[in-house]
Parts: sequence; structure tokens; C-alpha cells
Amino acid sequence: MSVNPLVTANASKITIDGKPVRGVESIDFEVTRSKEDILSIDVDERIGAYYGALKVSGSIKVKSTNEELDKKMYEVIPKVATFQIVVTLFPQGKDSKIKEIAFHECILESKSLAMNANGVASTTYKFSATRVKEE
Repeated sequence: MSVNPLVTANASKITIDGKPVRGVESIDFEVTRSKEDILSIDVDERIGAYYGALKVSGSIKVKSTNEELDKKMYEVIPKVATFQIVVTLFPQGKDSKIKEIAFHECILESKSLAMNANGVASTTYKFSATRVKEE
């Protein structure tokens, strides 16, 4: 039985349009498939389901702020351009990547900033993507 190496945050890398993102506290994403149940009269169970497109959404939380994402958040509607996020996962102390997750045609949907009296500011950027590829 093979053991998967543990991915560590301090060894992994995140880029946006090829530029490294500094101060990342966390990144998370969710992929969901649209689905509609097929129901029938006088039956307590579904009789089938229609499946559709995948929806990709996620967020990146950084210390302080990220200038590139701030610019993208405030672009005027005709100039809104998609971007790419690539997360490269590495194990601690190793040079070979375990996995690369690429989010294509991302759009920034929201931004929130939080700051408490004992820490530094952190900004959370929420995004959606047309597709995600994991290799």
C-alpha cells in the first residue's frame, strides 16, 4: 500500500496570471454539478435525475491585501477580464510537485477585509471559474 505524501502550505505555491501571490493564509474551492431530480406522481422516490454543468467557486485569503486582485475587483464592466489561478501543491522538503490545480477564466465576485485589534488585516477574495483542471 502506497502512502500519499502530505501537502504543506508553506511549500506550495499560488499564482495569478503567472505572478506569485504573497501572504496567502488560505485558499478553498468547491466544484458542484447541477442536478434536477425526476419525480413521478404517487411515488416516494425519484425515478431519475438530469445532470448538467459543473460550477466552480472559491476564495483566497491573504494577509493585508493583493494589489492585482484589488485592480480586478474595481475594473469597470466593459473592461472586466478573466484571469487564471494556479495552485501547485508540494510536500514539505521536496522539489517535485504532487498536484497542480488550475482555475481557468476566473472572475472576481467579491472582496472583504477583516482586521482585529491584535493582528494584521486580511482580505478574502471570492471568485468563480469556468473550469478547473487537476493534474
